[in-house]
Amino acid sequence: MFTHDNDPGFDDADFAADRDLARETARSRAALLRLFDELDAELATVQARVAEYGSPAAAVARTADAARVRDSLRAAPDPTDLFLDASPIGWFTAQLAQAYACLPAGPHGRFGPDASGAYPAPCLFDPHHGPATTTALWQPSPTILPRPVQCCADDAARLARGEAPRARRFATLEGHRAIWQCDDRIYAFWLMGHFTLAGWDRLSAVLAQTALASSLHYVLVHQW
Repeated sequence: MFTHDNDPGFDDADFAADRDLARETARSRAALLRLFDELDAELATVQARVAEYGSPAAAVARTADAARVRDSLRAAPDPTDLFLDASPIGWFTAQLAQAYACLPAGPHGRFGPDASGAYPAPCLFDPHHGPATTTALWQPSPTILPRPVQCCADDAARLARGEAPRARRFATLEGHRAIWQCDDRIYAFWLMGHFTLAGWDRLSAVLAQTALASSLHYVLVHQW
């Protein structure tokens, strides 16, 4: 049986490179499995909200579609394929956005269209906070200029007090990061799916110079 052990052209540097690649692949798989757990929790949040509003049939159907996307991600032979094509993440969150839009107005606001047929944008920091009903000044980091951002009233109040918004955070290879601190296309698709009804036209300007900006631009131009 041929192995690298009896390959005269395979030296210690090659062994080290193979070992490093295996470690990186294992870390990537672990991060994606944590992401799938977060998608499970996200779906459960929307399903609970749908039940709270009396389980309208259209909203139930959209959460069922999201569950099917989630199940297909879980069933994939190699989860790291998601780094090559992360569009299923966007389809998943787009179904959640549509489920919200099927709900009547309530304590969490209304995601459905207004009289003109336009859909409100969700809170940038976490779409599950509710519609973005307030404009606030936000500085993504001390080295980036502040910019106006549409968000929920609670996050706007926190920003006005000089506090950080309650941002959605993800388990990445670099640790837990707020959505705008994530630099992979997976998170660009995640955010764009949530904005699928409201539109993506403001996202590039609001997230300019953040870690997510280049991935967001790539997806907008080449992949969606």
